[in-house]
Amino acid sequence: MDIADVAVSDLSSYDSLIVGAPTWHTGADEGRSGTAWDEAYGDIRSLDLSGKKVAVFGVGDSSAYGEYFCDAIEELHSAFRDTGAEMCGGNVSKDDYDFADSKALVDGVFIGLPLDEDNESHKSEERAKNWCKQLSNAGFK
Repeated sequence: MDIADVAVSDLSSYDSLIVGAPTWHTGADEGRSGTAWDEAYGDIRSLDLSGKKVAVFGVGDSSAYGEYFCDAIEELHSAFRDTGAEMCGGNVSKDDYDFADSKALVDGVFIGLPLDEDNESHKSEERAKNWCKQLSNAGFK
């Protein structure tokens, strides 16, 4: 579902959420996705999602925008973390990626799944499978 078509308050009715966004506004401190997510963060932070599992993914261009690769992952992650949700799927190694920097890197790992359909689409399926295994091990159903 597109977040533009969802009432933010309805997010609390789900047991778990997998959410994703592109990074369009490179270098920005906020509003990095250029989508309806940017307007939803304040409302999301007002939710109580304690006991809910949330995983985040993002898409970006590691070549043309390598110094901002998938930055919007961090913004999504922060908003949902602030709700008390259990953040899952945030232990993705940076080793198989070719980029300069990302706000989605915390302690040397990605806090969500980054995908690059522009330059590394041949790696996306395997990356997604590995991430889904990680989510399954975290109790996602």
